[in-house]
Amino acid sequence: MRIDDPAAWIPHRPPILSVDAVEVDEPGVRGRGLKRFEAGDPWLAGHFPGNPVVPGVAMIEGAAQSAAIVLLAAKGRGGGGFLADVSKFRFKAPVVPPADLTFEVAVAGVFGALCKVGVRVLRDGAPVAEGELVLSASPQ
Repeated sequence: MRIDDPAAWIPHRPPILSVDAVEVDEPGVRGRGLKRFEAGDPWLAGHFPGNPVVPGVAMIEGAAQSAAIVLLAAKGRGGGGFLADVSKFRFKAPVVPPADLTFEVAVAGVFGALCKVGVRVLRDGAPVAEGELVLSASPQ
């Protein structure tokens, strides 16, 4: 299943909406988010003037939003939640725009309202970052 309108699934809006589309391989289990970063994107205005680099936080946010949509796809509807933890994240290479990134996400475990997700961020098939996230379901 491909979701081309992430804003219909999660509450994020530009400029913080950090995923353009999500391909759900198995709802609630795994999928891939896709995002194109351009030199003129608001994320990059001050990071760094004249030498833009995609911030690590933008990559983490894109991965978290992708994971949220993969999880919500199991319910068949959008919703909310929060990023509860970021761990073991390593950045392997700087990402200079224009850049097409893929956020590979795989659920490692669900513990009540918490979900642990393994993440790999790829550019042209090569990993540029990887780590683990914990997402928390919205209390509503």
